[in-house]
Amino acid sequence: MPSVETALSLVHDAHVRIGENVAVYGQGLIGLLVTSIMALQTPSLIASRSPFCSITTFDTFDDRLRISSSLGATSALKPISASKAGPFDVSIEASGSPRALQSAIDNTSNNGRIIVGSWYGNSNVSLKLGIDFHRSHKTIQTSQVS
Repeated sequence: MPSVETALSLVHDAHVRIGENVAVYGQGLIGLLVTSIMALQTPSLIASRSPFCSITTFDTFDDRLRISSSLGATSALKPISASKAGPFDVSIEASGSPRALQSAIDNTSNNGRIIVGSWYGNSNVSLKLGIDFHRSHKTIQTSQVS
């Protein structure tokens, strides 16, 4: 159950609104649970017309991308496609990869939200937080990791 709790915390912390474009970086257990929970949030009033939000998932493994599509991802792509697929209103990073976290920062729209669910422990993570980042007013928020 800790994995479900973590995924639910990530979704709650993201505060996804109707019509937003969401990216989920990493489709391991936590990322797949996040994708599944978000896909289930389509209100019945609009379910027949359009999804609550678009969910684009990223992973390096084809099997994980196929599973995320079957769980409700709008698009399931390799990480190299992130810049063409974005920008995203909300990015959830659950991959454990600093490169994915940088991609989430780079491909989240101005005033967007980045939710970090990865646990980096005592590892140093180097990020590019230059002038573009500071002018963009993006929010980086950590979430509970069980």
